[in-house]
Amino acid sequence: MSEHLQEAASHGKLEVGNGHSDVGYKLVAIREHDDAVRVRISVMAPRDWLLKQGFHHEGTLVRQGGERLPVTFDGQLDVTDNISVTLGASDIICPSIETAREKFPELGKMAG
Repeated sequence: MSEHLQEAASHGKLEVGNGHSDVGYKLVAIREHDDAVRVRISVMAPRDWLLKQGFHHEGTLVRQGGERLPVTFDGQLDVTDNISVTLGASDIICPSIETAREKFPELGKMAG
């Protein structure tokens, strides 16, 4: 059974086509049954800005440390979607809490 460890928020840049925008992103760390840590990253972005950039399904989140992560929208974005939509990165699995702390300093000190 998995165990919720921590949530954190940070700021980065969202790149879509030739445009970029400052965005906030959320990280959720979950300990899996084998003690690995799964980190889920999501971004809230304005639908209209995304559409103006030509976004349909995928963009790039640039985290504060410079790491670039592809983020996607579940489905095909259009004007019928909510004014603010969630984009998600593929979950990242770290073998230990220590590795997760190193890779995601945004999480700060997670309980061990």
